[in-house]
Amino acid sequence: MASECEEDAHCFPGFTCRALKTGTSSTPIRRCVPVGERREGESCDADYISRTGACREGLRCIQQVCTVPCQLEAPAACPSGHTCTDDPDGPGCVPDCTKLGCPQGQQCKRFPEGNSRCLARVSGSCPETPCAEGERCMVDSSRGRGTFWCARVCNPLRPDSCPSDHVCGWAGGTRSACFRRCDHRDLDSCGPGWMCATVAEDLSQWGCTPSAFEP
Repeated sequence: MASECEEDAHCFPGFTCRALKTGTSSTPIRRCVPVGERREGESCDADYISRTGACREGLRCIQQVCTVPCQLEAPAACPSGHTCTDDPDGPGCVPDCTKLGCPQGQQCKRFPEGNSRCLARVSGSCPETPCAEGERCMVDSSRGRGTFWCARVCNPLRPDSCPSDHVCGWAGGTRSACFRRCDHRDLDSCGPGWMCATVAEDLSQWGCTPSAFEP
């Protein structure tokens, strides 16, 4: 699939040009998607799913927060407590909750990549609590919710790099990690808060991942 736009002006009114994440380190493609309903500072879907989870016109969804655009060469243009952060959709002013705090009912949670974000629901204690040697902190988050857990780093070309009851799956970028093996015929076989889903780009491996439908 080829890109159909390079900037918002290339799309029809009511649509915006966004980079689609492909799950690999390859160059993202750009497509015209409908403008969303989320306001500045509200949580948003990292990938376009629907208008209700996307940002309004003129905003960019960076680190799952709707942000105003900025220029990396002029970071001082962002409000106090915000950082001009680069993104495939272009840089935006990302709020730093360690400086600004969070709305009532939310907590400032640190992410493995170093940034912090306000979340309404948090499960798991890494990376504040370090993972064991050979493990990395995994994250699954969307719309103000986040699940954090430690998983062993693995090599998809070496099946023995995971325990026998685990499978080696994609963990973002070019990284892989071990997931609990599960039965794809029973999506609830992983227990409360988890679901059985594909964890490999070729859809050949099934493992336990946080459930997106958990209330």
